[in-house]
This record gives sequence, C-alpha cells and structure tokens, in this order.
Amino acid sequence: MMLPMTTRTRLTLDDFLALPEDKPYLELIDGEVCQKPVGKKKHSRAARRIARLLEDHPATRAGEVLPELGMHWWGTARSDHRVPDVSYYAGGRRVTEPYPDEPPDLVIEVRSEGQSTESIEARLTFLRDQGVPRTLHIDPESESVSVWERGRSWTVQRDEEVRLESLGGFSFAVSDLFD
Repeated sequence: MMLPMTTRTRLTLDDFLALPEDKPYLELIDGEVCQKPVGKKKHSRAARRIARLLEDHPATRAGEVLPELGMHWWGTARSDHRVPDVSYYAGGRRVTEPYPDEPPDLVIEVRSEGQSTESIEARLTFLRDQGVPRTLHIDPESESVSVWERGRSWTVQRDEEVRLESLGGFSFAVSDLFD
C-alpha cells in the first residue's frame, strides 16, 4: 500500500491499526498517517550498532532490544502510533503485546539524511511526554549523540563516551556507532 508522505484523511487509532503493515513504516501522528523516513546506510549502520551495544553490554543485556517496534498511545488526545528506530525494555520487562502501550526504558532515534534535527526532537519530546525516561538522538552527519535522561540533556561528540547511570551504567564510545 503506497501512501503519500502525509495524508489529509484523519484516522482513529483503531482504523490505523487495521491497515496492512507496510514498509517503509507508517505512523499515526495527530490523527494523520505519515510515512516514516527511510534510513540510508549511515542511519541503518548506527541503529544496528546501538542495538548490538545494548544487547552486549553487561548493564543492559538482560533487557529486550526491539528495532522499529510500533507503539500506540491510547491515552493521548490523538491516540498516536509511533515507530522509534530502537526501543529498549530493561531486564524483567518483556513486551507481550504486538503494539505495547507501556513506554520503553530507552528510545533511540537516528536522524535520516534530509530529516531535520527539529523533527527528531519533536518525536522524542512526544515520547518523553508519554513516560519514556531516557532518549538518545544519534546524528550520523555530525557523529554526535544527544542524550536526555530524566530532565537532563547533553550532547556527546565522536571522541567521547555516553554513560547512562540510571540504566545500570550502560556506556559506549560514540565512535563505535560510526565508521
């Protein structure tokens, strides 16, 4: 099913969830169907590497890493359906529903070529407003990571390390995400 980048027809979450699953993935944002930007090589590589780092790190390996997992938010006025690049549920929290409505412990978005920093930040702000306690915004062009953790934010450059104390000390060198 091919849809334009954004439709003008407003859908309910139930109507949206009845659509066939397609790639590139579709999202429901403010009642409008939107196509998620398609990642190119740098985007895909960074998303794959951060997922692997989460799976392999002693502080996070007991959790569940779910790339491109659709999540819906019934409680919002809009009842949105979002598809973050990578979601992480800490050990002891297992996703059992096809589309969870419980926020993950960490959401990661990787900026796609041509996608604005503002649009990524708007996506992450929405998810934080729904209860996601920490987010990472990976920018392959600037080779940096913007971190948000429980109300605090900072940016980490290629030659530095990201460390999330509230996630058991999960850490990685930013350079590990890029060539």
